[in-house]
Amino acid sequence: MTPQESAFVEEMGQFLAGLGMTPMAGRMWGWLLICEPPEQTAADIAEALHASRGAISGTARILGNAGLVRRSTRPGDRREYFSAPAEALDSMLGSAASIYRQMRSIAERGLAATADRPEASRARLQEFHDVMAFVEREVPLVISRFFADRKQGAA
Repeated sequence: MTPQESAFVEEMGQFLAGLGMTPMAGRMWGWLLICEPPEQTAADIAEALHASRGAISGTARILGNAGLVRRSTRPGDRREYFSAPAEALDSMLGSAASIYRQMRSIAERGLAATADRPEASRARLQEFHDVMAFVEREVPLVISRFFADRKQGAA
């Protein structure tokens, strides 16, 4: 792994850690996004990331549950292979609207719970609600446009 690739892998580790995953999950996903060949065994990944195979196995479960990693096998080979398939990003993008809808719904319940308070004291929550409602409407449109552009070869 080159120093630039290593820096990318570490940055992805820190980024996903900031989103609630483990740094190793980010590092593994980052590696699977750039590695050659694109399918790697647990031993390959452990060697590249200077990690134990146990750490890779546990991390593969986390990433698999999140839909970011695909597990596969090959005839006559007892090893599992891991990859970061393109459709993982499609799934992540597709679920974005659901996340914003949930946050908007929570904000609505918060607004209902504080309905007796002065408008000024509810302003932050109202702003949060309004932003989530806007993003909930707009993100699916942007994602649809992305998929259409990609299908036409423009993405």
